Amino acid sequence: MRKSRKLGLQIKYLIDKLIALVGLAITSPIFLIVGSILKFQGEDIFFYQKRAGYLGEEFEVVKFTTMPKGSEKLGLITTTNDPRPTRLGKFLRKTKINELPQLINVLKGDMSIIGPRPIIKSQLLESLTEEEIRQYYQMRPGITGLASLHFHHEDKLLAKAENPRQYFNTVLMPQKKDLEIQYAQEWNLFYDLRILYLTMRSLLWEAVKISNK
Repeated sequence: MRKSRKLGLQIKYLIDKLIALVGLAITSPIFLIVGSILKFQGEDIFFYQKRAGYLGEEFEVVKFTTMPKGSEKLGLITTTNDPRPTRLGKFLRKTKINELPQLINVLKGDMSIIGPRPIIKSQLLESLTEEEIRQYYQMRPGITGLASLHFHHEDKLLAKAENPRQYFNTVLMPQKKDLEIQYAQEWNLFYDLRILYLTMRSLLWEAVKISNK
């Protein structure tokens, strides 16, 4: 690894932890409100699940609970017409608030702010080899990333597919793999800033659409 890239990655991961600390402080009222509602509904506040991480090594990702316990046993693919998310869960997913606890993963060093999204390894192995998974995760997994931007309405694409699982494996994953390998090869701090800007713009646009309904 070139010294300049190694230094750049060290700066990236330091910035990640600073953003995670500030983000957790700013969003603490959201954690309190969402946590209180979930507790009142009798649900666990957090949902933990093993996902593929850096170089394919598994780690435990944390999110706000959006489905009743055991729902993941009914399938790993979620679409816009999936009946499993609760009413609150649908809102958390649509606004991406369910992803906020992953700031804890960033603080721990399991994840980055920008990088390939962490996916269940068994799900990846349906379309990728172990070596391809390592290539996919040349960078730490992220809360948002290049493939996330290209497929930010993935649930809608899957809802339209005749066979969502097959569509994910044969259409989406090969494209995602190419995008994430491209990101790893072309990475620099300005690339991350651009992805972060485009992500924030996309989230704000979704917020405007929700408020106008």
